[in-house]
Amino acid sequence: MEKDKILIAQQPNFTYNLEGRYTETLEGQRLATNNSIATPIKHGIYMAFGSDNLPIGPMVGLYAAVTRKGESGKVYGASEAVSIKDAITMYTRNGAFLTREEKLKGTLEAGKLADMIVLPEDPLSIAPEKLLGLKVDMTIVGGRILYDRSRPV
Repeated sequence: MEKDKILIAQQPNFTYNLEGRYTETLEGQRLATNNSIATPIKHGIYMAFGSDNLPIGPMVGLYAAVTRKGESGKVYGASEAVSIKDAITMYTRNGAFLTREEKLKGTLEAGKLADMIVLPEDPLSIAPEKLLGLKVDMTIVGGRILYDRSRPV
């Protein structure tokens, strides 16, 4: 990566859960391109995703990143959407790179932390609308099961 590359953390869930605030204060193209994803990437900006506003967790962010839908179901700037694969990468590998922890986490490889979740369905193969309803079956941090929906840990 070039030394002067721009790195940003984007919150795709804002498109969903801050929809009301955005529609009150923005209109037209400004509303459609608010919280852009695809355009900055096309201009060479390295983007990682986070979830720092309620609801906490990546499912809402994944949904908003691939559909560009607000909570009402209205689409804002469909051309700013990214694929589910790219959205997952921005939450995982790109996030680790942004915090300079890519040798420690961000991808599933021998020698790295085994921080991951297990879902009941493959997010790469389901309809984007199903992302909002996916419940985590298991959470593993540092190779230890911290949550298992099927049984108390």
